[in-house]
Amino acid sequence: MQPLYIAATQETPEINFDNTTGKLSIIGRSYPSDTAEFYQPVNTWLNQYILNPNKTVVVEINVEYFHSVSVKFLTNIVKKLIGISSPEISVSIVWYFEDDDDDNIDLGKSIERDTKTKFTYIVLEQD
Repeated sequence: MQPLYIAATQETPEINFDNTTGKLSIIGRSYPSDTAEFYQPVNTWLNQYILNPNKTVVVEINVEYFHSVSVKFLTNIVKKLIGISSPEISVSIVWYFEDDDDDNIDLGKSIERDTKTKFTYIVLEQD
């Protein structure tokens, strides 16, 4: 299995899922015209990864903007990864946000509630 890297565009986030380290990151904006098509390779990769995950999985989410359809896909990604959590496998979700971005923190809290898991929240340093 190879790591999955998808470069960010104006409409899609950077996806950097490294199966060798267990670090999975989603960074940027997500409002592709065909959300299902964009996330299809991500879901395919995750379906393979969860068969043989690392003992420690860290999901880092740093989103600027996600439209409602993308939120559904992001929530499903988190649910899929939380589903592999066990005494032998640690899964943590780290949500990055800018201090003044209430919509972003609300999105993280909403997904946290939907997935019934505890996120770690980190405020981004502003330049």
